[in-house]
Amino acid sequence: MHPLVSFRRALLTIALLVPAVSATADPALELIVHRARRPLGVSSATDDAHFAACLERLALTPLRHLDDGLPPAPTTDAARPGPFDLDPSSILLVAARDSASAAAARRALMADPGVVWVEPNAVREPAELPPDFPSDPSFDDGRQWGLMNLGPASAYGGAEGADIRARAAWALSVGANDLRLAVADTGVDPGHPELQAPIAGGGYRMELGVNVTGDPNPAWADTFGHGTRVAGVMAARTNEGARFDSLGMAGVCGGDGDTNAGCRLVPIKIAPGRTGTASAFDISRAMLYATRVGARAMNLSFAGSGSSRLERLGMLYAITHGCIVVAAAGNRGYPDGAQPQYPAAYAADGLGIQVGASDPWDRRTLWSSYGPGLDLLAPGADIWSCAMTYPYPGRPLLPPYAPASGTSFAAPFVTGTVGLLAAARPELMDSDFQRILCESADDVAAPGRDRETGCGRLNAAAALSAVDPSLGLWHDEVAGAVCASAGFDTLIAGEPGPGALERVTGPVRVERIEVMATVTLPDSFQTPVRVWPRVGGTFTARGACRMPYWTPWAEVVAQEARSFTLRGYLFRVAGPCATCDEETWLPLPPDQARFGFTVLGPVERAPITATAGRAPADARLAAHPNPFRAATVVSGPAGSPVTIFDAAGRVMRQGALDGTMGRLVWNGLDGHGRSVRPGLYFVRCDRPAGPLYAKVVRLE
Repeated sequence: MHPLVSFRRALLTIALLVPAVSATADPALELIVHRARRPLGVSSATDDAHFAACLERLALTPLRHLDDGLPPAPTTDAARPGPFDLDPSSILLVAARDSASAAAARRALMADPGVVWVEPNAVREPAELPPDFPSDPSFDDGRQWGLMNLGPASAYGGAEGADIRARAAWALSVGANDLRLAVADTGVDPGHPELQAPIAGGGYRMELGVNVTGDPNPAWADTFGHGTRVAGVMAARTNEGARFDSLGMAGVCGGDGDTNAGCRLVPIKIAPGRTGTASAFDISRAMLYATRVGARAMNLSFAGSGSSRLERLGMLYAITHGCIVVAAAGNRGYPDGAQPQYPAAYAADGLGIQVGASDPWDRRTLWSSYGPGLDLLAPGADIWSCAMTYPYPGRPLLPPYAPASGTSFAAPFVTGTVGLLAAARPELMDSDFQRILCESADDVAAPGRDRETGCGRLNAAAALSAVDPSLGLWHDEVAGAVCASAGFDTLIAGEPGPGALERVTGPVRVERIEVMATVTLPDSFQTPVRVWPRVGGTFTARGACRMPYWTPWAEVVAQEARSFTLRGYLFRVAGPCATCDEETWLPLPPDQARFGFTVLGPVERAPITATAGRAPADARLAAHPNPFRAATVVSGPAGSPVTIFDAAGRVMRQGALDGTMGRLVWNGLDGHGRSVRPGLYFVRCDRPAGPLYAKVVRLE
């Protein structure tokens, strides 16, 4: 029997003996437990029985594993596990009888060698300010100033042009029907006409909705009102004319009002029942779900004090598997604006994007939190959006559109822009979005990045211009090489390290080792180019010997005309370490050190486009799904030969479309049976009437 099956059966036995905990139980009485790997020589049944007995002895009720009820991970996710990867099946939520027993159980579990770590189930709240605004009359009259600020002539005054440059951005991208964005919130109104719509070719715009809480009611419909507003800012249908008695609004990635309905929405309810709060456990489940259903980004307009290791690991899992978390910075700007709000603060490590709020005068609002790790601001004061179309207990039925304020409504401006970017350049991934959005933001304070405004205010049009289709985009990984010693010190990490170092927190005497790699640009790139490291594919750490936790980190330390150099650090144990299990390198040995990176810049020839050599309507080349992880099906003229190239023009695979069905399944392998790297690939179909072309993107 699989050890996970036997373990869950053991937990089920306990659950039958202990009264069930209400789905709306107080998260303050809940603990998140990460089990250690089974010791060598110990059977899974023995290990599971020991742990089950431990929970029973501590009067803890098992509730859910992190991945219970979620879709399985794509098969490719397990193909190349990295040292920082998250194992959702090893993480369990348990409930204690009261706060005293929860504290005692936490201490006891941390002393158990079968447990890696335990943390309380932190509570997060919507980053929304209390509504206190008139509900009088959206885009054309200036009320949606975040999209188009008319200055003194708008409903809220302000400075003309203090907006995200939506009109110019929509000239470049309006989203795509085959691209998913997730909204982790209080739910979404499933019938709101600004959000729901049939999609050309079948299906509906809102799909795959889920309730990831322990609520016995599995419905994901909004029962609080917050999530519907957030979804409206991000993706209300654009160019659809008037609705609800002459009113109507536009969303950032809401399509063009014609055949393009904009990005699809995946509603994820993280607040149980009719509450407006969520727990770190359910937020992390939402990250897993959004990633596994192929969402390119997940909006999270919730924040709270107190760090959560599970949220951080969830963000790392998401960004390295194709989904980036965009998080609201929180609304504690005065007097505690610099205090970290979680999980947004993890953006400081490149694990997501943290968004603060600006006002109509391009100033950070006084109530917007700003750190650490604030990336940029987006409009967040007096933001008009969709209200729910049905009443719900405890709250009055609002007009169909109403204003609200908070970093809750700044974050979806950025998530929607991620949708525009991903639609324009599907091959964008990982840290690309954070870097591009920051470098293209409009500076609104002192020159350069600063603590209170980050890189500035979101400029969607500049971000899209920065990834113009004429530019080449190269993702790759390179092995690092030990270069030099950076001295000896005592390493103190606030949390255990990955892999075999899961119980090493220090202090440990170490030698800090500098690891570097120099990359030469392909001849196809013209200079200058932009270069940055990616979290995905990077297996080195910061060089500081005082670190709160281990996470991938690297930097570009030099850039020449035709090359650039990356640097990260490893640590060699140079003193006694009782818990190192004879491992002398932290967090991993030098032969595993790698750097993931992105290069963006002009190329000698423009990339092949799907319109090159335009063919009749009955002769098209397409790939579905696209982007893909495990496999994609290329379809076109039956019997035609097909060649797949990488971005540098190298042949990856050759074959022919089936003579009857006109299909070829590409499983992401090259001609030698090796898995190709994530990134952009070009498909060419040769036929007598002329070649056909298509682009396909493989995700991590």
